[in-house]
Amino acid sequence: MSIASPDDQQAGPEPPLSTPFATSGSGHHRLCIGMVTYDDLDGVWFTIQAIRMYQAEVLADVSFLVIDNHPEGDAGPSLKALEAWLPNYRYVPFDGYRGTAVRDLVFREACADIVCCVDSHVLLRPGALTHLLEWFGANPGSKDLLQGPMLYDSIEPRATHLEPAWGAGMFGQWERDARIEESDCEPFEIAMQGLGLFACLREAWPGLNPRLRGWGGEEGYLHERFRQRGGRVLCHPRLGWLPRPSRPAGPSYPNAWEDRIRNYHIAWSEIGWDLAPVRSHYRELIGPDVDALLERACEQAEHPLNVFDGVFHLAGGAETADSHADQAGIAWRLERLVPDRSLGSEQRRLAGWHEAVRRAERRCYRHMLLLDDCTPADGVNVPPLSDREWDLCLLPTGEWNDLGALLALDPWCSQALIGVAVAVHERAYEQMLADLPADHAGQAEFLSAWGSLDRYLVRNIAVGTFTAIAAIPDGPGCDRPQQAPEIEVVELADGLLVRQADPPRVHKLNNTAAVVLDSCDGPRTVAGIAEVLAESFGLETPPLAEAAACVEELRQAGVLADGPRRPGTLTPQPARPSRQIPGPPLDLPYGSPQDF
Repeated sequence: MSIASPDDQQAGPEPPLSTPFATSGSGHHRLCIGMVTYDDLDGVWFTIQAIRMYQAEVLADVSFLVIDNHPEGDAGPSLKALEAWLPNYRYVPFDGYRGTAVRDLVFREACADIVCCVDSHVLLRPGALTHLLEWFGANPGSKDLLQGPMLYDSIEPRATHLEPAWGAGMFGQWERDARIEESDCEPFEIAMQGLGLFACLREAWPGLNPRLRGWGGEEGYLHERFRQRGGRVLCHPRLGWLPRPSRPAGPSYPNAWEDRIRNYHIAWSEIGWDLAPVRSHYRELIGPDVDALLERACEQAEHPLNVFDGVFHLAGGAETADSHADQAGIAWRLERLVPDRSLGSEQRRLAGWHEAVRRAERRCYRHMLLLDDCTPADGVNVPPLSDREWDLCLLPTGEWNDLGALLALDPWCSQALIGVAVAVHERAYEQMLADLPADHAGQAEFLSAWGSLDRYLVRNIAVGTFTAIAAIPDGPGCDRPQQAPEIEVVELADGLLVRQADPPRVHKLNNTAAVVLDSCDGPRTVAGIAEVLAESFGLETPPLAEAAACVEELRQAGVLADGPRRPGTLTPQPARPSRQIPGPPLDLPYGSPQDF
């Protein structure tokens, strides 16, 4: 069996091309029927026309929303053309990324109290939408997810739910509850169901993780999200839906094992489910060769930049975007922005920034990262994003290795942020959308006033409009070790005596370890400690590796605070006198602590 894809297709994002424009909204309705499509004009046409023919009693309350996930494809122009004669129809092209999780945009773009998301090839049982509207009318403020039985081609109920079990690379196996046979059957609670049709109040939508890409992984995860927010998952017996059989030519969208495995890793980690069954099932399904795929999916899911809800790249072209994405290890989820190539470089930046912030706000992203022809260092430590208030997060490339230099930015420099990627918090979206123009005339006026986007950002950091935090690359130049708070240090002729209260321990440090511990003051980096060692012992080259090893030993011994200290704001580094040690340096390794 192919590791690359269950359908022998290679998945991968494509550069954005010329696409049809989105349709303006048709006003607020009680119910929106929304769907995501990928090169499937026939499916969209039959689904909508069947509703118009066989659910006519509710049409006054209904709008239609189509999210085209391949608008540059052959079906794009025809899907948009439907707006000319379909009442209350809205077309939205979306080429930011591919996948079934694009369904999330149905709920973001819908203008209705109730949203019913269907696959773009599903037919509904007559009267289904009447029952759906009646149920939500009787349950105002509902937090529930409402679904219905999948039908056989014979129009009889086939599956009322999915059992939470694995099979054929999918979590969830079709099952039929006997209660569906009862003539007076009322909606009943289920564990999960296929996502050919599902509905909820728009305000109750919990959202799909914006890191999901490709096909699959939402079943079970979405249902658990509703439950964790106090809702139920219900099967309404009169909300039957009939999916189209498989197409003879096969699906045209990418469907790769790697995407699906990574989606399960991301989704199940979010809701707190054990990942062991995922790995076990795919090892059984694909064989031992899947281990490399599992490892790669894990690395991608846990990439440090994956902490941001959105990751956009503004580049001159797809080749440039790919090279930067590959370096950062996030090519699988990068969303490419390619503004008008006829614009000057700063106008392109302004257009790209405005579009990235607009998309992030529209999708309710908590934060987004924009890679502006630069990539943060591989070992960048993104500061905790939830334990402080911030508007901008500065992430350096490999050219930066000092936090103070990063934050000591010149507010009048027109290129102050070269080599720095910037993340934006949702707190700053409104201000940025108001300040950064989208039209050419506004961009020219902005540049006349500010000179550059960098100057605008740095100046607003300087005056306090934006609160900035920073990340720095991992390594000895970034770790700022600090002594544990409850230790007693006694100076000896040949080192230090260190007493711990909890647990009660006593350590004797030789002269080298004593210099290291004495230098662990918080502001000083491990690289700085190595320089202190070189000065103390008269060495020509700072012993960086040995200093790092000694710091780690001291940390393991408990005389240093747990974990590397990497501040996210500027911390002054005061000058301190070096500890002068008479005589030659002690034998390496530098400063192994000796327990009494």
